[in-house]
Amino acid sequence: MPRNRTVRLAVLGSSVQRAAASGYPSSRSSAVKRRIVVGALVLLSLVLITLSFRSTALDGVQGTAAGVLRPFEIAADRVARPFRDAVHWGNGLVTARSENRKLHRQIQALRAKLIQDESAVQENVQLKAQIDYNAPPSVADFERVGATVLTNPQSAIDQSVTIAAGSSRGLAAGDPVVAPSAGLVGIVDKVWNSVARVTLLTDEQSAVTATDLTSQTAVGVVKRGSGGSDVLIFDRVLKSKPVNVGDTVITAGTLGKSALPSMFPRGVLIGTVTSASDSDVNAFKTIQIEPAVDFSSLQSVIVLVPKR
Repeated sequence: MPRNRTVRLAVLGSSVQRAAASGYPSSRSSAVKRRIVVGALVLLSLVLITLSFRSTALDGVQGTAAGVLRPFEIAADRVARPFRDAVHWGNGLVTARSENRKLHRQIQALRAKLIQDESAVQENVQLKAQIDYNAPPSVADFERVGATVLTNPQSAIDQSVTIAAGSSRGLAAGDPVVAPSAGLVGIVDKVWNSVARVTLLTDEQSAVTATDLTSQTAVGVVKRGSGGSDVLIFDRVLKSKPVNVGDTVITAGTLGKSALPSMFPRGVLIGTVTSASDSDVNAFKTIQIEPAVDFSSLQSVIVLVPKR
């Protein structure tokens, strides 16, 4: 090989190597610059966030930006609103159909229960007619005389109210008195021409024969308890009779062929059992009742007057 050709190849090879070697530092410097830019942007973002929370210097800028972007937000909301309404309408339609099916099932169940109850009532009437059964008086056997309460109980000792109805409207001593909500209030104690006095069930001298609506063999006497005028006790109920918390207690009316008929018709609501317990030293249950009537704030009552 000629000498000059060898020299040219050596020179070209060295130039190529220098060019290749010189490319690496430029790549590293570009990567470093990008990292510096990214770090600066992150630092700037942190500074801006800190200023937005701790300073009011950017309030104007933020307000301007919000004002500029507001039309776009309104436009986006108007565009998305039909879709949101469609989704809500679809969900509401599914819920309405589900509720409709549930209500239909409830109506069918209530309708079947009503038919059973009506059949039982008719059968009961027919059986009573066949055996000539004389049932104790019920609320339906009385006339209802409404009256306003003039005075409420003045103290824990005086458990009586005065009502704006008297003998001129057919009231007489011994007439039972109930609340508009059908709860037992008491009994007419004294009557004048246009007013009457009612002794409440919470009076110490008051008592009424009662029974558990769920377990009607549990019969006893409801009277005032020792815990105050808002507590009644269901006394003289045998321990063998089932009485549970939540049971409804009603007036028992006249029991059997008793020579002493009850002044109260059968089936008047008295209250709800709040506690029931037994004791080894007592033959009767200890039962407390929450009255169905708020005796401290009576506004009107209904007097049950026997039909003539």
